[in-house]
Amino acid sequence: MLYNTEAIVVRSIAYGESDAIVTLLTPGGLVAVMARGAKKPQSRLAAGVQLCVQGTFTLYRRSGMGTLSQVEMVNSRRGLREDLQRAAYAAYFCELVAAISEEAPNGSEVVYRLFAGALDRLEMQESPPPVTARIWETKILRLVGASPDWTTCVHCHREGLENAAYSPREGGFVCELCASKYAGNRDPGQSMWVTPSSVPKILKSFEIVPWNRLGSVRLSQATLEAIKRILEVQLRDFAGLWPRSRSFLDSIDEVYPDTQE
Repeated sequence: MLYNTEAIVVRSIAYGESDAIVTLLTPGGLVAVMARGAKKPQSRLAAGVQLCVQGTFTLYRRSGMGTLSQVEMVNSRRGLREDLQRAAYAAYFCELVAAISEEAPNGSEVVYRLFAGALDRLEMQESPPPVTARIWETKILRLVGASPDWTTCVHCHREGLENAAYSPREGGFVCELCASKYAGNRDPGQSMWVTPSSVPKILKSFEIVPWNRLGSVRLSQATLEAIKRILEVQLRDFAGLWPRSRSFLDSIDEVYPDTQE
């Protein structure tokens, strides 16, 4: 059966000397296909199987893994491959979305559209890459059901938190009154992280505001570091997500210190 599908390349692995196994994220979920000859420089498929390319992909499938026949590129996202920092973040974004996506046809178009928006924002540099990554992580957590109500105390459910502290054990913020009950508690499992007062509202905005309404986002270094630390816990301990590419980003950011806020 020959058919067309809109898709974004989220993984491309060399197979043999000239072929590639390409994983596509479609509005219906993940699809793995063989791209024969795609690693040859003169191949008509070579440009279309690069990471983050978006377009219309013509696939042939009879049984087992399908074959990629043709690519009509809509967005090459060349800018994501020309800059080391953005290339590293793009790889991380791809690894995250591949980890949470279902195989086609059981996937979600919502995931597909959010991912396309994340890549567009990363390429257009509307915010520094580390900030865009934090926004994407917050949206990922919501998609997999691993985020709390960021502006509500996980203990007493009080809303509109001020002077809140983050509880890594409970995966959410604790109001000042509830946090005081644990003051001096020596149990490491009860430790709380004091954060800038704006962090809960920022995380809530990252979670619910669409990409096209976020505008340019700039954060102080202290706020960015607090958000990064919180999201690391939420992703690893509550969503079970810790892509290999994530650990590489810290070393990349050290080379680009001026783009973090």
